[in-house]
Amino acid sequence: MKIGLLVYPGCVASGLFAFAELLEVANKRAGLPLFTIHWLGVDGKDVQITAGNKIPVTTIKVEAAVLNASIDALLIPGFWTNHPRHVERTIETYKPLISTLKKLPISTQLWGYCTAVCVMAASGRIDNQPATATWWLADFVQNNYPTVDWSFSQTYTFEGQNRTASGLNGYLPIAQALIEEQFGHEVLRDIIDLMIIPKPEKSAQPFTQIKLIKLNDKLLREIYIWVERTPATELTIAVLAKHLKQTERTLARKVKQGTNLSLAGFMRLIKLHQASELLIYSRRPINLISDTLGFSDDAAFRRTFKKVSSYTPSEYRQEFQR
Repeated sequence: MKIGLLVYPGCVASGLFAFAELLEVANKRAGLPLFTIHWLGVDGKDVQITAGNKIPVTTIKVEAAVLNASIDALLIPGFWTNHPRHVERTIETYKPLISTLKKLPISTQLWGYCTAVCVMAASGRIDNQPATATWWLADFVQNNYPTVDWSFSQTYTFEGQNRTASGLNGYLPIAQALIEEQFGHEVLRDIIDLMIIPKPEKSAQPFTQIKLIKLNDKLLREIYIWVERTPATELTIAVLAKHLKQTERTLARKVKQGTNLSLAGFMRLIKLHQASELLIYSRRPINLISDTLGFSDDAAFRRTFKKVSSYTPSEYRQEFQR
């Protein structure tokens, strides 16, 4: 099976190296050179890979342009970003890449993970097909690519010939599924044991968005800390604005700009994320968690949690508990 690994400016290439190593180990374990890897670019030119500080750290030598290669499948890594608005601007710079994907033979399988799924969606190659994406991109991709059958509760989708996965480690479930399909479960099991590979979670945690938002802005971090320390019944915009010495209107505007959420919605999400952490990492009864975080009514807490996460607290604990 000939697999192309796509490199392009701005991509996070680390997953490509790990993916290639996994398939090489599978070949050696099975004693068959079933997988062949080809490093490809959009225009056939070598690609400089940068780290977070944008300084080039290595150059990947490209074998050929994607459209000039004879491959069965193409793996597309994501690009680094931390906000949907940045995704929209970045997608605009990748028009040549998107055009290339459109021109690929329909028989060529496309596999993408993390923000690469946005590129796949923009190409139209996953229209009317199941796909997933990183949770905090949900609003963006649904608004921009409504013809895709989005499933954000899943961390990977393998229906049809195209494959999608969420997160920067999304290459891992794609590689594991591929190895199992081609070599069988015994080979996959041996590789997992040998390389101590974690089992990918099939379901996505609904509150990942909050963890990311928390890192990006001083004001949002201050709100995050205050909400965590304040009982749910005392969470009001007026009290928060007074605490931060800002007007309610200014505060609401800044939160909307930074998160695309209303201020009340942002505070509710933080508090429910706090509850989700207790559900995952503690064995406290659910009614005690509700009481500890200052919710006035256990039944109302359960309803709100279900509405926001699509899980009841009991279902969430069963799915994600460590």
